[in-house]
Order: sequence, then C-alpha cells, then structure tokens
Amino acid sequence: MAEPIDKNAAQAVLNFLKTNVPKSDVASVEAELKKDFIFAKKKGKESKKKKKTKKKSRTLTRKEKKNLGFFTIPRNSVKYDDVRPMNEIWVDYITELLELDKSVPDCSSKNWEQFTQTLYRADFHGSFLQIVRSKCPSYVGKKGICIMDTRNTFKIVSMDNVVTTIPKRECVFDMYLGKIKITLFGKHLCIRPAERSTKKIKSLLHPDL
Repeated sequence: MAEPIDKNAAQAVLNFLKTNVPKSDVASVEAELKKDFIFAKKKGKESKKKKKTKKKSRTLTRKEKKNLGFFTIPRNSVKYDDVRPMNEIWVDYITELLELDKSVPDCSSKNWEQFTQTLYRADFHGSFLQIVRSKCPSYVGKKGICIMDTRNTFKIVSMDNVVTTIPKRECVFDMYLGKIKITLFGKHLCIRPAERSTKKIKSLLHPDL
C-alpha cells in the first residue's frame, strides 16, 4: 500500500515546476496537480460492471416435472400402512381448520357458507375418501387415503396396497371425520389445489350426479 505524500515534498515539487515551466503555464500548474486520477475512477467502474450477477434459482415447470415422472406413481409402489400416519396428521389439521371440536353449522345458518368455503380450500392430501357414486360403476365402493391431489384426479392407496387414480368429475366422494360424514362432488374440485385455495366456490350448486 502506498504511503501518503508528505505536504512539504508536494510543495517542493510544485515550486520546482513553477520555476522551470514557461511563465505562461505557471498559472495552470497548480490546477493540473489538483485534478483527480481519472483512470482510477474508470477502473473502479469497470470492475463493478465485471462483477457477475448471481443467477436466480429456477423452479421446474409442471411440464418438466411430468416428464421426469413426478406425477407417476406405480400401482403397487405404496403401502397403506406407510401412509396411515399421513392420514392421522390430516385429521388433526382438518379438525382444527373446520373447528370440528365445536359443532358443524346447520346448512341454513349464516356460518354454513364460511364452513363450506373453508372445506373447499382445504388440502386433501392424507384424507380418507370413499367413492359412493360414479358414472363409471367400477369405481363405486373404492376407498383409501389420498396421496396425490391433481386438477382432475385423486390418487388413493387402498387397504390392499393398490394405488388407484380416480377422476374427480365422474365421482361423488364421502369423507369421514370421526362420526362426521361429508359428501364431496368431485366436479366442484376440478382445479389445482394451489389455485383452489384462493378461489371462491359458488354458494348454490346443482350437481348432476
């Protein structure tokens, strides 16, 4: 690191220059010596520009996830006993969310709409679902724990360790919460869970199943 210039030495240099330069240039000598070192500033700016900007982390798109197989679950790859703890956590979650420890509001009360809106926006991963009606008879009676909730389907694991993809639009589901049974019309849940959590469902619905 360079040491600071001594004031007496600087003044001596200045006097020397004033003595030896032409008289016409004496007036500008001092002004010239007081100018900043332009190249130092320029270098500083250039070094800042050269600093690499940090690349923003990019998340995978839905299409990329699908191509990687994120949404593909082999039929016999998940055991029912392995996802039972997931259901136990979900029961605690939905009980607190819907305040089921108090009471379920009557469908004619003012609190009914708030109750249904909260249920509609809930996360169904871990819920126990049973298909009670369907346009496809083979689905009726199937039941299990939901391990994936997509826009148009529920993937459930049944007690015999089989993963089944259930189309929402074609089915009516019963969901059990202790002694409470809630019926869900799948056609009203055909939306991505992340979007469903912010969207308001219509108060009056006329199911066709």
